[in-house]
Amino acid sequence: MMLLFQVVVITVTAPLLQVDERSPGVWVSTAVAALALLAASLWAPWRSLPAVSTVVFPMASLGALLVIAVGTEGLAHAYVGLIPVCFVYVGLFHRAWVGVAILPVATITYIATLSTFTVSAWLRVGIYCAAWLAISLTLAASTSRHRKATELLRSATTTDSLTLLGNRRGLDERLTRLAPGDCVVICDLDHFKRVNDTLGHAAGDVMLERFGHTLSALARGRDYAARFGGEEFVLVLTRTRPGQALTLLATLRAEWAELSDTTFSAGVASHRGDRSAAEVLAAADAAMYRAKHEGRDCVRLSEWDCDVPPLDGRPGVASGQGPDGGRDYGDVHV
Repeated sequence: MMLLFQVVVITVTAPLLQVDERSPGVWVSTAVAALALLAASLWAPWRSLPAVSTVVFPMASLGALLVIAVGTEGLAHAYVGLIPVCFVYVGLFHRAWVGVAILPVATITYIATLSTFTVSAWLRVGIYCAAWLAISLTLAASTSRHRKATELLRSATTTDSLTLLGNRRGLDERLTRLAPGDCVVICDLDHFKRVNDTLGHAAGDVMLERFGHTLSALARGRDYAARFGGEEFVLVLTRTRPGQALTLLATLRAEWAELSDTTFSAGVASHRGDRSAAEVLAAADAAMYRAKHEGRDCVRLSEWDCDVPPLDGRPGVASGQGPDGGRDYGDVHV
């Protein structure tokens, strides 16, 4: 939009200015080149490129003004006011150092528009450069603060305040990215109401917090843990087979046994590509309730994962170290 704005301004106003014979060819050629760049940008894979790559647009704007300044007589001086637009763009969408990086190009472009090089002209160069840089740095600082505030607000709305895991809203967002080969696990603390009734809600909160921290410590960096509600927790295990999920739960069971006498029941469901994320979550929930009905303190698999043996009791721990610094869950054999 910035580059298109510049093209429109020059195309509309240039014919109204007094120019020499070669000027129309220069600004028309520059406008055509800018439009060609805009057309090419529609096909560029911007999401896969680093964010700094979009600095090509202010650089192209400055380059176009420089071409007009060198190729015409006095035409570019009318468009000096377009230079600050480049610094507004950089300040809004890039880090502060980018504004410093394009300042030399902007300075050269402005100098090319000068017809005389007096002391006052050089003073104007310094004043304009300082003003452009101030615009860029101020906007970059303001945008950075706004982004941080937005991230904090987003984190607050998707994080459970007690366990510091994700909450239901965060889980819903994560489930939209559930892919074939992922596993969903639902854990529910057994007889949790008894803890609240006998020891009080404060003790229950401590237990929930400890269980949440244990989940977080065991999960790999690419996994996601959330408090589903009450004493229920959900793990989204990326690129994990059901047998590997059982290994994680065996490790979790052993770790949790050292911290509490309370057990948990769990259900596991894998995403095989033929069901929605909601169906996978519902299957894990149904498997968890089946574990509850079959005596608690055990793990059950979804109906389509029954080719993997279920996990009962307190088996040994089987885990390795993954390349991402987390656990690479191996298959458990029972």
